[in-house]
Amino acid sequence: MAEVVEWIAVAATPNALLSLIRDQKQRHRFLPEGWRYLRQLSTETTGIGAAMEIEASIGPGASTHVVQVLEAGDDFLTEGPPGGDNLMTTWIVQAKGEDTIVQVEVLFHYGGLVGEYFARKKLRRALKDQLQRLKAVAESR
Repeated sequence: MAEVVEWIAVAATPNALLSLIRDQKQRHRFLPEGWRYLRQLSTETTGIGAAMEIEASIGPGASTHVVQVLEAGDDFLTEGPPGGDNLMTTWIVQAKGEDTIVQVEVLFHYGGLVGEYFARKKLRRALKDQLQRLKAVAESR
């Protein structure tokens, strides 16, 4: 299984950032370029079991993915497909001085070593873009 980790410092409180990250209704505001929020699959949008459908470009083209909240704690959220077998994403939010550090980690497997090499590059770009967008949304509040 491969891993991609990115982080960013944001001038916002940890609670404000966790609120944005946990609310799937807000996800469309900070999805990376080329990714789309399609629909909410559950009536719950913030708790464990909340599920949404997104279109993401990870491999050679865009594909549809179900993203469900699998676990949540005081400073983290883990989400992925309902089976929890691939594209597991963990968001970690921690105060650091005047800023808050948001780290996002994706565990995935995609077509063996060669596929993972190319998917890792796309995922890294997507995560950097997503974190920049999250920062812009959070700091504009």
